[in-house]
Amino acid sequence: MFNYIARFISVLVLFLSVSAAQASWDGARDTVEQASTKMMQALNRTELQQPEEIDLLLSEIELILDPVVDFDYVSKRVMGKYYRRVDKALQSEFSSVFKETMVRTFSKSLADFDIVRYEIAPQGKPSPKPEKQIVSVYIYSAKGDQYTLVYYMLKQNEGWKLVNVLVDGINLRLNFKNQFSDMVSKAGGSVEQVISDWKLAIDDKAEKKNS
Repeated sequence: MFNYIARFISVLVLFLSVSAAQASWDGARDTVEQASTKMMQALNRTELQQPEEIDLLLSEIELILDPVVDFDYVSKRVMGKYYRRVDKALQSEFSSVFKETMVRTFSKSLADFDIVRYEIAPQGKPSPKPEKQIVSVYIYSAKGDQYTLVYYMLKQNEGWKLVNVLVDGINLRLNFKNQFSDMVSKAGGSVEQVISDWKLAIDDKAEKKNS
């Protein structure tokens, strides 16, 4: 009798765990799908497809990403071991600067793909941590090419937040982290200099666009 009850409890716990994991993934997927739909609408707007309107497109994408991307979380991991070497003011400054970098890089990638439609991929292997989920999206170009976006989602008090993305196999967060580390090495270990240089590079790009 005891063994039967034990087996029953084990099956029940497993069932509840699977159900919780499925519900968790469904929540992350819904957040990704809502953002993807909005981005498709922006990318399909004729007036935003003109090269001279790139800044307007960036603004539209930023409005979509703002509620679903934890830029502070991502920028902290891009800085890596150097994060605690600067004060909160510089940490916040880099977060703001990096936000524009990420929005610009992601938006340009989507625009270059010339996307005409997307679909959410089926759930893969269930995550062992319900608060962390991976949602993959297949996107298709006008030429019929297929690309894959892999979104790493983290459940927070405000809802599901994007904390990393793979764009057709390219890990954006890791790429930026390697870039930041390389810049620190070239700057003789000065994290402050790297943040300043990163900001100058962003300002220079904005100035060239407006000139």
